Amino acid sequence: MTASCILGTGHYVPPRVVTNFDVMGMMETSDEFIVERTGVLRRRHAEADTSATDLAVPAAEAAVSDAGLAMEQIDLVIMNTITPDHADPGCAFFLQPKLGLRRIPVLDIRQQCAGLIYGLAVADHFVRAGTFRHVLIVCSEVLSTRIDGSYEGRNIAILLGDGAGAVVVGPAARDGKGIRSTILHADGALAKALYTAAPGSALGRKQHVTKEDIDTGRVHFRMDGKTVFENGVARMSEAVFESLERNGISMDQVDVLVPHQANLRMLEAIIERTGFPREKVYVNVEEYGNIASASLPIALDEARRSGMIRHGSLCLLVAFGSGFVWGSALIQM
Repeated sequence: MTASCILGTGHYVPPRVVTNFDVMGMMETSDEFIVERTGVLRRRHAEADTSATDLAVPAAEAAVSDAGLAMEQIDLVIMNTITPDHADPGCAFFLQPKLGLRRIPVLDIRQQCAGLIYGLAVADHFVRAGTFRHVLIVCSEVLSTRIDGSYEGRNIAILLGDGAGAVVVGPAARDGKGIRSTILHADGALAKALYTAAPGSALGRKQHVTKEDIDTGRVHFRMDGKTVFENGVARMSEAVFESLERNGISMDQVDVLVPHQANLRMLEAIIERTGFPREKVYVNVEEYGNIASASLPIALDEARRSGMIRHGSLCLLVAFGSGFVWGSALIQM
């Protein structure tokens, strides 16, 4: 089997910077509260006429260019988002023509904040099997369209930002580069700790969406913050140790840890629990907030462009999201 590797990365964030003081104009909160609870200082919000695929296009183009490829060399597109352009069909179908692609297969996955990890696993297996040569993974979110500033919604609304990240996976040359492992987990027993109830077929009625859904906030995220925080710290910490054990390596052999940028306090707790050196952990959540699935590929691309991740660096990606879903990817860049 041919080993796979990351050939290129790219990202895009909208230009509009939204500070905590701007958020104070959207809901009852304060800069002090946001910083104390989340560590977030700024985030980016797209304009009203900007969709998930609009953000995805420049990120995808940057990743393909970084890989030294032309867009027509992409054989498969995998897209992850919880803020699709439309309810159906899958968002990848709307992205495909914007990239100038036709007839090649496209695939939506819905693994929330772990979208990149799951996308890498799928791409890795396809490339190893020889089914596809170049796979484009895109994670794009317009979470500003899902902000609910009510008392019930603001615990997550203060975090949310917009952006897109992309990765191209292809055959590895014989230079040691490659995806060394992807480890995936899920546990749906706590799915309702962070979920959106409506629309849905489990509501005991025939109407797709009702005025009551809007009035009662069922169309917005609802989060049990304590449960999500505790599980996020525990599962991502476990993912670090599981990857080290699976690959038979020690922590000091990993050059860079790139975690999902959920919340600075969560990242600090993971660093404390794992003992991973803070200077080897890439963090940008203060600048962008939580962009769900887009956070991890954006952080990966920025870490590369900053020089923190270099050619040959052994990089560990870990993520956790609603569902609950979590996992890791160990990659020789």
